[in-house]
Amino acid sequence: MKSSPPLSNGLALLITAGAAATFFILLMMLPDHHTNRTSSPSLSGESKGSGESPAALFASRCSQCHALPALMHRSPEEWRILVLKMNRYMNQTGHLSMTEDQAREVTRYIVENQK
Repeated sequence: MKSSPPLSNGLALLITAGAAATFFILLMMLPDHHTNRTSSPSLSGESKGSGESPAALFASRCSQCHALPALMHRSPEEWRILVLKMNRYMNQTGHLSMTEDQAREVTRYIVENQK
């Protein structure tokens, strides 16, 4: 019986990257079973109507894990999805996250101030 030639490094890398992307997409589609840590004012340190500006929320929440991103041009939908994913990650890892209203305001701030 003849054996197949081994995969080239490029093809193996492409298959691995595709599998990783598929895994990430499926992971993001899982329902969120974690409680929202900002649903209770005692956990978030602020009430729903705290008055913290979207710029301050952007600076304080996003810088918990990484440097503030450049506000390069993306569509409003792309920013909305990115902010929701990052907020979900903050929530799941125990970082101070945002309420849905705060995430919406931060997204609006980013879209209005992007270059």
